[in-house]
Amino acid sequence: MKAAHGYVAATAGQAPVGGPGPDALVQEYAPLVKRIANHLRARLPDGIEVDDLVQVGLIALLDAARQYSPAKGASFETYAGIRVRGAMLD
Repeated sequence: MKAAHGYVAATAGQAPVGGPGPDALVQEYAPLVKRIANHLRARLPDGIEVDDLVQVGLIALLDAARQYSPAKGASFETYAGIRVRGAMLD
């Protein structure tokens, strides 16, 4: 059974069958992390650097790419954005 975006769901920890692997997702969505970091930077205390936010965000993006399941119904961008933003605010 294919999910909405055309990939067949895989077991936990694996990329969707026929879809990009975690490394490809991280490379494709790295600009999303930078955009979220710059957006949040304006709302956080002065002592927090954008580079620190990006570092935490990229780790969260890699974790999201490994755990993503298209069978749950959300696009990867939506799922990753929530995970990245949450990690940056923690």
